[in-house]
Amino acid sequence: MGIASDTYAEITRNMYDDWLNRFYPKQVELLQKSQSGQLLNEQLARVDSNANDAGASARLSEANKMARYGLTPEGDAHRNAKLSLATVAAKNGLRDHERDRSMQTLAGAGYAVKQNASAQ
Repeated sequence: MGIASDTYAEITRNMYDDWLNRFYPKQVELLQKSQSGQLLNEQLARVDSNANDAGASARLSEANKMARYGLTPEGDAHRNAKLSLATVAAKNGLRDHERDRSMQTLAGAGYAVKQNASAQ
């Protein structure tokens, strides 16, 4: 064939080899993690940690605010209930999002958007 078509074929092969070596393993890893539930479990663990940190920060903030007036904060059962409800709501939201993300990963959603964005 001609020089241009040979060059184009070589560029295309190089692009495919690059994708196969760099991106395909990550794509397989993402598919495995999303289908096994590993991503969801990691996020659920972070929710517990973040909720506990937020609760401790709120308690410390209130204690500091009350200490300015020489008072000690009282135990508030409602705060613990609110924190528990917020944690449960966050976990339920993550489960819903994970279900959607899993289906989108299988369907290849967002691929056309990424392709158009990189073309510009």
